Amino acid sequence: MEVETIVCKRPPTAKANGWAFPRTVEDILRRELAGKSVLHLFGGLARFGTRMDIDPTTKPDVIGDAWMPPFKRSSFDVTVLDPPYVRFSCQMTTALCCQAAYVAREQVVWFSTLWLDHPARLKLRKAYAIVVGRNALMRCLQFFDVSENKMEPMRRFSRGPAIKYNRWLQQPHSLLFGDPAPAESAVESQKPARERVAA
Repeated sequence: MEVETIVCKRPPTAKANGWAFPRTVEDILRRELAGKSVLHLFGGLARFGTRMDIDPTTKPDVIGDAWMPPFKRSSFDVTVLDPPYVRFSCQMTTALCCQAAYVAREQVVWFSTLWLDHPARLKLRKAYAIVVGRNALMRCLQFFDVSENKMEPMRRFSRGPAIKYNRWLQQPHSLLFGDPAPAESAVESQKPARERVAA
């Protein structure tokens, strides 16, 4: 597959927002995704589509975690992943793309410094190498088609920040905060003081 290189253009005095799409990239996305319903899973500062972000200070449309998006299967035509530029293991990218593909009907878009190779049964359709500035890491802008035989949402995470959800996924009635074993605590509190001390 040929990969086109795009050099982002902006005035030298322009103020950059490191958490928003470069204008050149946004123009590509708007053109490629025109007429489609779009969900940004890390998109509190996106300027189009439905913006979901775990950080409420970005004032997103939906406050939620990209690792556990609160949407049903095929809720949007396209999901866009523009994750923080940190190190991702193979298990982490697979898990993240699996969640994104489950919510998307048609495409998953990936924008990152990391190149992906068909994660979570996604098929690469188009890609760009993005030069965002001088002395800056290159970005990969990849467009993946969603398979009809898409993977189900993750039921257990083995790497990354989503590991914190494993206990909740295994026991959906449990909470992610507070007393880790409320039932045991209740039983313990009903024991005579002498038994509690002995235990």
